Amino acid sequence: MNILACLTPKSDVDYITDEATLFKAMQTMLNRNFSAIPIINKKGRYVGTITAADILGCIKENFDLSLKESANFPIRNVRRTRDYKAIGVNTLMEGILEKAVDQNFVPVVDDEDNFIGILTRTEIMRWMREKYNYDHPEGGN
Repeated sequence: MNILACLTPKSDVDYITDEATLFKAMQTMLNRNFSAIPIINKKGRYVGTITAADILGCIKENFDLSLKESANFPIRNVRRTRDYKAIGVNTLMEGILEKAVDQNFVPVVDDEDNFIGILTRTEIMRWMREKYNYDHPEGGN
């Protein structure tokens, strides 16, 4: 199955740009109750992922950082512990399962590395349920 069938398009994804501030990242994550969000550059390319743990680590390292100061602290200065690896638009659903185990979402890029959306773990699980016909708790037919 083509991943486009399960893709949440960029227009429906909450993300931040690499020019955003720490405050903007915190605000976006808090408003949506997310633990991670993608970072996109001004050309529309996927840069990486910022997590709540990255933000907490930044606050810990800069313990005198106030919320007011966070509005001037560039997100690109936050040390990211782990970027979610993006997949190409032509990747088959069967090839992304391992990524979904370790990531809340899987970023998707087109043939020119432009960010086009994400596959959420929930959508991947729904795809698996349909593929393997899991209709009841015991699984199977």
